Amino acid sequence: MTALPVRRPVAPRPQIPPTRRPQLRLVGPPRHARRYLALMIFVAVPGVFGSVALNALAAEQSFAHRELVREVDTLNLRVDGLTVSVARLEAPDRIRRHAERRLGMVPAEQPAFLALQPTRASSHVASRPPDTGG
Repeated sequence: MTALPVRRPVAPRPQIPPTRRPQLRLVGPPRHARRYLALMIFVAVPGVFGSVALNALAAEQSFAHRELVREVDTLNLRVDGLTVSVARLEAPDRIRRHAERRLGMVPAEQPAFLALQPTRASSHVASRPPDTGG
């Protein structure tokens, strides 16, 4: 014996009465769209102008920075030159030559020391230091 397939009863489809197509009409944009557009313009326009203004200020500061760096470099070169000049002027050989030629000074035969106390002798003659050969 073979089993026969069970058939379910099919429910009848509901009858939809024929209706008229609704009449279509053009509707404007919703009111909140205008508010959204106004808000976007209110935010975007100052943002763009602010961005451009900040960019211009940054460029201006960049030029000022570059000029200051050049000035600092120039002043550093001048300081280096003055340092070299001071080092030359402080050289002991130069000071000795200047004292001999322009001031008429001569090397001391025996060094003397000046005493700052008035009760003692005003100067003492010391023995000459041994010659080191230099």
